[in-house]
Amino acid sequence: MFKKIKNRVIRSFINFLSTFYYQSMSRKEILRDKKVYCKLNKDPRFILHSKHDFLCRLDKYAYNGAIDNQYFIQDIWGARKIFTNKPKLHYDVGSSVEGFIAHLLSFGQNTVLIDIRSIRNSFNTKFLNSFGGVQYIQADATNLENIEDNSIESLSALCSIEHFGLGRYGDPIDPYAWEKALKSFQRVLKPNGKLYISVPVGQKDKVCFNAHRVYRPQTIIETLDQMQILEMSYIDGFDCLYCIQFHNKETKYHYKILEGIPEFQKGGVTGLFEFIKQ
Repeated sequence: MFKKIKNRVIRSFINFLSTFYYQSMSRKEILRDKKVYCKLNKDPRFILHSKHDFLCRLDKYAYNGAIDNQYFIQDIWGARKIFTNKPKLHYDVGSSVEGFIAHLLSFGQNTVLIDIRSIRNSFNTKFLNSFGGVQYIQADATNLENIEDNSIESLSALCSIEHFGLGRYGDPIDPYAWEKALKSFQRVLKPNGKLYISVPVGQKDKVCFNAHRVYRPQTIIETLDQMQILEMSYIDGFDCLYCIQFHNKETKYHYKILEGIPEFQKGGVTGLFEFIKQ
């Protein structure tokens, strides 16, 4: 009973706060809609009772399809790459489970999740295992000490390494955690293994404590000194602008686009990187 009351209070408080930040339905609008509903409803199964109210105030004025375009595009980008490459087993470090990992499962990709935090979800179900499957390893991505050198053919980390070492997710404070993680990724990948990462990018390196870091693209490329960059782009709305492309053993730089990466005070646009281990 206490839990139900607590959840109801939290929902009411969130709805109350939302009225200060977003256009939302007023109490008058809701009472009017209730009045109309009661007048029109003749079905005794669906009579209004205030104890069942679950008031959603924001949806009426929200744009249809209002989503985080950065995550939306990056998850599709990563899933397309892995679908094309078709690894026998794909490893992922800290990406969105409900977005990116769900995309992988939709086409039957066997996936191993790695995260420093414990997980409460049980992915070992008949439904998931009948079409791909998910394994979970709780590990520190800055060293991946239980994973052998040159053992993984496909690895991703979408919008995760920029958070490492800032304490945001309960990890130890370490200014060099992001770099250690990239070196670990490089170590465990097989020759010709693929790496897919995304991070905030801008015109200069910076840390926006304790949220994330922003990187110059070259910082990421230079750190992965045993890897060949295949592609680097950044998300612009619902599109990707290509800055670097490797084709026929030649690296092509689109300098105008690369130099036009937006610079934000407390963030950056999402940069997408595909590498292959040499």
